[in-house]
Amino acid sequence: MLFLFFNRAGAVRRAIDGALAQQFPTTSAKLEVTVVDDGSTDGLSGALASYGDRVKLICHNRNLGAAAARNSGIAAAKGDYIAFLDSDDIWLSSKVDAQLSAMLTNRWKACCTAYYLVRPQWGEIVSPLYGTRALGLSDLVWGCFVSPGSTLMLERALFDEVGPLDTTLQRLEDWDWLLRYTTLHELGFLAQPLARIELSPNLNTDRVLAAIARLNGKYMTILPPHQRRNFQAALEVERAAAHFRIGEILAGFRALFHSLWLVPIGNVAITAVLHNRLARRSHI
Repeated sequence: MLFLFFNRAGAVRRAIDGALAQQFPTTSAKLEVTVVDDGSTDGLSGALASYGDRVKLICHNRNLGAAAARNSGIAAAKGDYIAFLDSDDIWLSSKVDAQLSAMLTNRWKACCTAYYLVRPQWGEIVSPLYGTRALGLSDLVWGCFVSPGSTLMLERALFDEVGPLDTTLQRLEDWDWLLRYTTLHELGFLAQPLARIELSPNLNTDRVLAAIARLNGKYMTILPPHQRRNFQAALEVERAAAHFRIGEILAGFRALFHSLWLVPIGNVAITAVLHNRLARRSHI
């Protein structure tokens, strides 16, 4: 299990304790916890001292971003399966058991799960809207709603086949990797919510817009023609969200209207965003 941290020493124990409490489908399974400290300056190493050899720590001497941090953890991992967990998120105790069992039963090489999306002052909702099934490229062109960083579990060998995460992307690196993955294999999805994901309030808008531009350049010429319009509509929704976060309302609505102009009916990206913004609090 790979954990990504940057200046989150205060949250590290909650995330790691949740991983160490995981149930497993077989008694022969062994948990390997690797924490990647992506250039923290808040004493993360001291916060991990009490775990001893149950936790392996990898340190970057400067902040390199999520893609580079995950690649470092993947390179150091020795297990057959890898799962990711960001510092401000939590796994429910049954996550690994349920997810790995579903992967083995359905012969999925990779799998994501639903999650509780925690929204400050608004409570939490279950996201995304998919039912349990296998997803393909036609689903992933609409966005990375299934894997916000802490729900993906997969066979480690896939990184040799698909390649590492793209370190030139400071945002949307998960979406990029899953797009590449789903050109080769189906992605399993388990509708049972098995993690809690907190919205990140301080996203760097410039990094988001740069990632959108890079994804557009990478995929608009290689996607099947019937999927390019959907992908472009999804990118415009990401662009709209980036502008809205920093109060650029006009630019946000312009991008949103462009997405609707591209795909006025059946726009999955807008439906997903509206669900995450407007759904009522779930009762758990």
